[in-house]
Amino acid sequence: MLDNDVYKLIVEQLDGAVVTDREGRYVYVTKSWEEYFGEKLENVEGMFVRDIVPTTKIHEALLTKRAITGVPIPLKARENRQSFCNYIPIIKNGEVVAGFIYIIFNTEKKAVEFANMLNKMRDELQYYQQELKELRKSKYSIDDIIGDSNAVVNLKKQIKRASQSTSNVLIEGETGVGKELVAHSIHDLSIRSVKPLIKVNCAAIPSELFESELFGYEYGAFTGAKKGGKQGKFEMASDGSLFLDEINQLSTVVQPKLLRVLQEKEIEKIGGKESIPINTRLIAATNISLEKMVKEKNFREDLYYRLNVINIRIPSLRERKEDIPLLIENIIDKLNFQLGLNVQGVNDVAIKKLMDYDWPGNIRELQNVIERGMNTALSGILNWGHFDEYFQNKMPGKMRTVSREILPLKQAKGETEKEIIIRSLAKNDNNKTQCAKELGISRTILYKKMKKYDLM
Repeated sequence: MLDNDVYKLIVEQLDGAVVTDREGRYVYVTKSWEEYFGEKLENVEGMFVRDIVPTTKIHEALLTKRAITGVPIPLKARENRQSFCNYIPIIKNGEVVAGFIYIIFNTEKKAVEFANMLNKMRDELQYYQQELKELRKSKYSIDDIIGDSNAVVNLKKQIKRASQSTSNVLIEGETGVGKELVAHSIHDLSIRSVKPLIKVNCAAIPSELFESELFGYEYGAFTGAKKGGKQGKFEMASDGSLFLDEINQLSTVVQPKLLRVLQEKEIEKIGGKESIPINTRLIAATNISLEKMVKEKNFREDLYYRLNVINIRIPSLRERKEDIPLLIENIIDKLNFQLGLNVQGVNDVAIKKLMDYDWPGNIRELQNVIERGMNTALSGILNWGHFDEYFQNKMPGKMRTVSREILPLKQAKGETEKEIIIRSLAKNDNNKTQCAKELGISRTILYKKMKKYDLM
């Protein structure tokens, strides 16, 4: 333990420090304080601070039990008579036992030094914020949205406008158009970009687990609840953004609970006794019209209006076919790097035919087709022969020709299965329930296959 002399030595290092009793009377002052105010400790000991310094705030700090900082105070013994004080109540077992006053700076030179220190701290903070932003950087940015068509130019304008707000965003578009990319771009351009963007796929979480995923739970809330409880996605996205993908799959049981969170700006963990305030921006995405679902009584109207504050509709690929050459170039560049290939492009004849196709699977389907062709050619310029087999499956009334390359049965089965799923999703307007029913499988199995073939 330190003795009183050591404590005094520590306090003496402070520039103009005072210790008072619980009533605000002088108990101890530093030598620098005596110099500044022209008073000795023996002259002021036992006196109220306000009798020496009428503008003091120590009595208010002791009364309220709260610190008061940065208060201007005059100095008697110096030409530069402006200084700033902090008033700190010393509390033990909930009761005020003493007061502490110290000067932050007392001369113009020290004020400049203090300002320089603050500026340096600010610059360092900005640097580390940028470093943190890079570490937490969104997976995608607006630069990943490829195209120069009017549709894409307008889409980017909408994204930039949305990023300047904190209101909820509803992104609408078919499967494969890039809804997640748009959500990441909004977050990346916003002031929340230094905080996390948390993604939740509403279709991949069973309805009975959804509440615990979104809001979290306390230890012992239910059988199997892990020790210490669990933080929900809303808390994980605090001060950042929460992306709810395929929100059209949100069960009618969970919908009113999400509505309450959006209205009250607070969550309550399962098994919790207190509400937790949240500051999370919600970005939702759907591949089916929520307005249509509202009319069909499959989605709450009040929740729809809460979500649909800022609406962004992503155009399908067939609505911006002029972007296909740029998209192909971008896809080839990325896949060359990822797969270690040396494909130099696609010839004009093949590009024209690719632009004649309607692309029900949108950009995701285009990337799949290009990747197939690249894995066949490995290098050089791709021609229509590298894509012809895929598109023969899309032509009603024509028999599929035998591929020039004999594939292993397992691989051929997988590719055929993937193509069938893509066609079924397009036919059923991306309705997973209808697609699963048409294919004769459960929705759970459908999701597993979609994940396997990168169709999510």
